[in-house]
Amino acid sequence: MPSRKAPIDEALLAQRLAEFTPEPLVKYHSQKSKHEIEIPGIVEDDNTIDLAKTNFLNILNNEDIKKRCEATIRKYGVGTCGPRAFYGTTDVHLELEEHIAKFLGMQESIVYSYGFVTISSSIAAYCKKSDIVFTDKNCNVPIQQGLQMARSRVIYFDHQDPKSFSDAVGKVVQQENEMKKKFRKFLVVEGVSWKTGQVLQLPEFLKVCEDNKIRVFLEETYSIGVYGENGRGLMEHFNIEPWRLDMVIATLEAAIGSIGGFCAGSHTTIEHQRLSGSGYIFSASLPTFLVQACIESINLLEAKPHHKLRKLAQNTHDMLLDIGFEVQSDPICPFKVFNVPVDKPESRKLKEQMIHEYCKHNGLHFILNDDSLVINLNVVLFEDKQRYGKIEDILKKAYGKVMEG
Repeated sequence: MPSRKAPIDEALLAQRLAEFTPEPLVKYHSQKSKHEIEIPGIVEDDNTIDLAKTNFLNILNNEDIKKRCEATIRKYGVGTCGPRAFYGTTDVHLELEEHIAKFLGMQESIVYSYGFVTISSSIAAYCKKSDIVFTDKNCNVPIQQGLQMARSRVIYFDHQDPKSFSDAVGKVVQQENEMKKKFRKFLVVEGVSWKTGQVLQLPEFLKVCEDNKIRVFLEETYSIGVYGENGRGLMEHFNIEPWRLDMVIATLEAAIGSIGGFCAGSHTTIEHQRLSGSGYIFSASLPTFLVQACIESINLLEAKPHHKLRKLAQNTHDMLLDIGFEVQSDPICPFKVFNVPVDKPESRKLKEQMIHEYCKHNGLHFILNDDSLVINLNVVLFEDKQRYGKIEDILKKAYGKVMEG
């Protein structure tokens, strides 16, 4: 007969648990407050303005979101310690996926742990060696990586020229007719170009795609949370029905102010990625507190802070033009790509370096690229007239010192 176990002495168990003092994983001699911890990078104060950081809607400084994230950490811990298909899925992940799908009017969405991987692995999950992919000649690095992984035949066009796209498609259709063979064709393109900040004329591109049976993957990292009445991106901006796009891809690292990325589309499209998206299958899932931050950020869009951001962007666009700069980016793009006007292109880089250095020396920090200057806006500048005025004053003085001597 099986032996009978003695009942647990609850009082003794409670006593031993209370007396249990395990060794700490990390030994430390003193504990610092959050104000004493050194933060790497630029620390803003009265004399320093950071326009290098991507924080369009000031999500990173939102105390309510920080508190919700802290509560989530206390409940779920920091990391899930596994990919989504194994130990990495919580109810919060599922809530965010449902939230994104509803927000965009799509059937379903899938969330990845890193924005770069979202874009690259979602492309590679569909595009194969025998396929043809049309993309912008200045497409971002994650798209380039995804196409390299897919090994598809890639045909480039100009992001701002629907005719160059139409002509490229026409040549492929002619080849199909001559070979009497049909290829699967995809358009993979950014809504707002990371390189120039210019907006894709989506309706014109969609017409070409629909006439030639081309699947459309729209990358909306810099348009989600900014364009459209409710911040739903170019679909809302151009009043495009969601069913006309096969997939919307974006990182959650721009206006949403967190980490990770998502794809949204039909149930079939998203389910395929759960089985073949390498970034979803093999990467540890997005930490739950960052998932919660995304949910809270999307909820904040109901207050339409992006309307102020767009006004700020338009004002900054006009201000840069008034100073004398050449502005490439769209007037309401949340980051400004601009150059100095020069007769000799070889002298542009030196002058832009000098302007960048002058601004940095005077507490105004932004990005110096090989071929342009870039500033990332923050919506709080719309209300802070004094700080915004300081930005304008430093840029004017920098331009005058370098260009007018």
